[in-house]
Amino acid sequence: MLDAYFTPIDESIWAPYRESKETIGGKLLVNGKSFPKLKKVKIALLGGGPEADAFRKSFYSLSWRFGDLVMADLGNLVSSADEKQNQFAMSEAMGELIEMGIHVLVIGGGEGQIYSHYKAYRQQGSPVEIVQVTPGIDLEEGTPLRQILVEKPSNLFNIDFVATQSYYISEGTSALLEKMYFENHRLGEVRDGIEETEPILRSAHLFQFDLNAVRKSDAGCTKLASPNGLYAEEAARICRYAGVSNQLSSGYFYGLEGIGADESSATLVAQMVWYYVDGFISRYHDHPTHDSGDFLIYRNRLNSTGHEIVFYKSRKSNRWWMEIPHPYEDRTYFIGCSYKDYETVCADDMPDRWWRAYQRLM
Repeated sequence: MLDAYFTPIDESIWAPYRESKETIGGKLLVNGKSFPKLKKVKIALLGGGPEADAFRKSFYSLSWRFGDLVMADLGNLVSSADEKQNQFAMSEAMGELIEMGIHVLVIGGGEGQIYSHYKAYRQQGSPVEIVQVTPGIDLEEGTPLRQILVEKPSNLFNIDFVATQSYYISEGTSALLEKMYFENHRLGEVRDGIEETEPILRSAHLFQFDLNAVRKSDAGCTKLASPNGLYAEEAARICRYAGVSNQLSSGYFYGLEGIGADESSATLVAQMVWYYVDGFISRYHDHPTHDSGDFLIYRNRLNSTGHEIVFYKSRKSNRWWMEIPHPYEDRTYFIGCSYKDYETVCADDMPDRWWRAYQRLM
């Protein structure tokens, strides 16, 4: 039973909002005196650590602007002294909820749970893509990301890293990223064109946000305490892009260990999740298929390489995708892109995202 994975939320956190239908705390189904019925639930919140309670105190007070969406807060995952047991509990609980068609948001927890998040998708036969917003990348032996990379059998197709800072990434890690054709979008690149993060997130299934990616002046609780990083507004915008992604079915917010002692940081995380949910209720549900009449199709052949690049443009949202043919099998994939990628092809250049995706299939 799912309720065995969770501890109920302390009544002092949710009780003040029970009579308010204008706030999130008054609209949520809460694991308080009894475990919520999940039949109509579309989004489930999970506490990955005690810091989730500080988040709740801010999140519950925000305005409910999500119509008839049914959202539940299932409480904090049961914690034990055995870290492997904690990882198993998170992956099992998330996996079961995702199988039920429920979108899962985990608030709090350590870096070790990055692997647990990925393990929740082990039963899926289709390729999985991860987007991680993080200042640094650690692919050394024994790290959670390394565990994901060496997992066998694996259904990992891609990891996109967003808002990274080069001085937190070793040369060895950079070389490995290039070798595996993973995409690394540095902070300056994100700041110069933050709208370009939307197509990156549109192709993802898992979203992971390390609060250390936000600069210290906007998130004072972070362990890294870097003077450089995302602004609060940029963090919220990226979270909305994540929510509106057609394929994304879970998000994990970590690096929150100090938010209990910093009210503004707790408020920032609450607002980030608010924008995520706002994106979720605004989804277009327009992922392309070969037989859909809802797309304009553009075929362009590169004179320089001979590759044909096929673009799909949604009539619903005006968003763009590129078709990636499998080099050895009779099937194709679609990845999110932007009009800039189309302009690149029109200039007879190969889009980097298309080439990397194609190489990962080789």
